[in-house]
Amino acid sequence: MQKSFIETQFPISKLSKESYKERKANYSQTLTGLGKWWGRKPLILVRAAIIGLLLPASADPKKDREIFLKILTMDEEGLWRRKSKSISLKEVFARLTPREQKVWFTPESTEEKPKYKKNLLQNKKNHSKNNLYEDVL
Repeated sequence: MQKSFIETQFPISKLSKESYKERKANYSQTLTGLGKWWGRKPLILVRAAIIGLLLPASADPKKDREIFLKILTMDEEGLWRRKSKSISLKEVFARLTPREQKVWFTPESTEEKPKYKKNLLQNKKNHSKNNLYEDVL
């Protein structure tokens, strides 16, 4: 009999972080408004448990984990799409290396007054924030 994903591995740390975010969010537990539930569990844990049980394990655990996280939109692309807060320009500047700062910001930029170079397109600006967001995760 083939084992399920949940029997071979389960990304507890990532799910724990997502569960914490869900508990702290204003819009968490949307289904509990429909009626009393026997137990209030973060929905991410319920979804992860069901998907983990239904997803068969293969000989490639790394690929299994990638698929599992992608289904739950917990992969890098999914986390970036679900990002709710904008990252301030000051924070972007402060977290970049000096080399990266030279690429994205004007020479006059300081931590107090960072300024993108004028010739940067919007997608390039988003790219710098995207890199920063991935590092924070």
